Amino acid sequence: MFQRDPRTAELATAQMEVWPRQRRVHNEWELLQALEQKNPFTLRVLERIRAAEDDAFHFRLDRTSGIVIRDGAMSLVRSHLAELRLPRFFPSVPIEAKLADPVFHPNVDPQSGFVCLWDRFSAGDTVMEAVRRLQLVISWKLYNLETEQVIQPAAARWFRNPNRNQCLPLEFMPLVEVESFLLMKTAARRAPGVRRRLDATF
Repeated sequence: MFQRDPRTAELATAQMEVWPRQRRVHNEWELLQALEQKNPFTLRVLERIRAAEDDAFHFRLDRTSGIVIRDGAMSLVRSHLAELRLPRFFPSVPIEAKLADPVFHPNVDPQSGFVCLWDRFSAGDTVMEAVRRLQLVISWKLYNLETEQVIQPAAARWFRNPNRNQCLPLEFMPLVEVESFLLMKTAARRAPGVRRRLDATF
């Protein structure tokens, strides 16, 4: 009788965990590039960084007004360097976003630039949805003032001030989404017994 080396089982299990994630990350990278093609004047994809624990996509988001604090004064900025990080256990955990120059917003960390994108998430959430939500956060179209979601209290207090002299939301050019992917995702949601994970949908 043949005995199976336990190391072989461990390796097989590790490969089963790694390869689906790699396919999904590759698909997300292609989706981000397709989104750039749809929005050549608003989105500029810069680089993909692979690391042992995660993957990161760097890009520039233009034509999106956000408030930054410089020398104690508010300024409007329309171009933002950003990062989407796909953690080791993605898509079981959500995509994370970070701004190189943090904007003034209740859901943006003023030190690290971390952006709280999701109040709830699904394994089917994609980089297209993450970039779109990031744009809405920067422009104050999207915000969450619940205590556990506020990571920049000064911005929340400013927003609640009836005497503030800045009209919100700020101006931005809405992203044109990748329609072919939206159709695939809709079909996957409607199909009986199909999970939203979408490991290799596009």
